[in-house]
Amino acid sequence: MRVYLASTADELQEFLTEQSLEINEVYAPTPIYSSTHPEMDEEEIEYSLSLLAAEDALELVDEQSGAALVIAFEVPVELLADFDEVSAAVTDPLHWKMVEAIFLVGEDADDLTWFAPQEAESSLNEWLNA
Repeated sequence: MRVYLASTADELQEFLTEQSLEINEVYAPTPIYSSTHPEMDEEEIEYSLSLLAAEDALELVDEQSGAALVIAFEVPVELLADFDEVSAAVTDPLHWKMVEAIFLVGEDADDLTWFAPQEAESSLNEWLNA
């Protein structure tokens, strides 16, 4: 299942170093969200969840954090529990190999620039200094 996590450049740097990330919750296309938005297809649902994560990421930014980011993961459903409308609890650590994409958040939450996970290391210094 594709899930989204609000993050910052400094948090991403730590994740890259550790290759593992323990978090409590991610934005996920839960059954509740899908059923209450029947007009949206899977891609539209995922986009709307990435925007929610982007809004959260902008709130995480401070003088030391670097840029706001959204990390998209492909996670086995077995690692998710306690679904509510737009999020799910994460029962085990997430691993770098699960990362599908990284979005750099612009000044607005709907201003997202896509990066492949392989681009993270080469882009990190720029993101940290943003």
